[in-house]
Amino acid sequence: MAAALALAAPVAIAQVQVTPQDSGVQVRLRGISAVDAHTAWASGREGTVLRTVDGGAHWANVSVPDAKALDFRDIEAFDANTAVVLSIGPGDASRVYRTDDAGKTWTLALENDDERAFFDCMVFDGQRGWMVGDPVDGHYQVRTTTDGGRSWALQPGGPAALKDEAAFAASGTCIARTPNNASLVVSGGAAARAHLSDASGRAWTAYATEMTQRIPAAGIFSAATMGEGMLLVGGDFEHDTVGSAARVRFDARRVSVESLPAPRGYRSGAACFDATSCIAVGPTGIDGLNGKAWRAVADTGYDAIDIADGVAWTSGDKGRIARITSSPGPSPSKPRPAPSPSKP
Repeated sequence: MAAALALAAPVAIAQVQVTPQDSGVQVRLRGISAVDAHTAWASGREGTVLRTVDGGAHWANVSVPDAKALDFRDIEAFDANTAVVLSIGPGDASRVYRTDDAGKTWTLALENDDERAFFDCMVFDGQRGWMVGDPVDGHYQVRTTTDGGRSWALQPGGPAALKDEAAFAASGTCIARTPNNASLVVSGGAAARAHLSDASGRAWTAYATEMTQRIPAAGIFSAATMGEGMLLVGGDFEHDTVGSAARVRFDARRVSVESLPAPRGYRSGAACFDATSCIAVGPTGIDGLNGKAWRAVADTGYDAIDIADGVAWTSGDKGRIARITSSPGPSPSKPRPAPSPSKP
């Protein structure tokens, strides 16, 4: 049964409706990628990959063969046939696979060969893509692709990390592209910081936030395009009633971080319909942001969320998937293209 709740003024979102769907699986799904109002992909534990092309009425299991030991924390889909999926873990547990035939076959595109490395999340803008991994030798690992994830190159000089600072592989959104064509990596643990690249992607600047941080489980978990700025959400995954949020602004070549009221609890994923209307999800529920005010949308927990064509898709534990619509339907905010020292 769908759950709906009216949000208070300003009414950029007049009503949000959450419609649970039958995924056909019981594993935790921390990856979700929306292509359009009818097509979406999801990913999770035990090598699971799911796909719908009918608005979620049916989800097809198109899992990667012989990948039961892998946890796919991020999936990025290009269309109904093409997707790239990322698994996390130490050493060769961190991998990237790609399909061009709707999941009938999968090609291993990248396998981690550094036992110190740990893939976290990725984002695409067309055929160009960026991936971030936990720090090695004091710097986050940033890999890039120019061919839609078929091949990846490790870039020198990733963002500098403090001791016990890392990214969270909680929803595939610890890296995002900004409206001014830069990359934004968010972190937690020793510091809750936003690491912003220049347009070339070669130089990085870290911006402190007032968001919750704690070694090893608290910090910023998700970044989402919010009009001309970026929304950041997070909290503490070991104390899931503790949430936090902030907004990054880009004004006249100046970057600033503005604290926002906290959502109802730890939020691992966020996506925005437009410059003022966003949805944040976490294990204790779903919240909607209108301007600077959060309102409860649902109490069922989810991990990841993505938006396309004014429709949001969200996924979580026990195979949960839901379709979220708003009335009136605002335009989507694309592109939306997160383990720490202790992985959630």
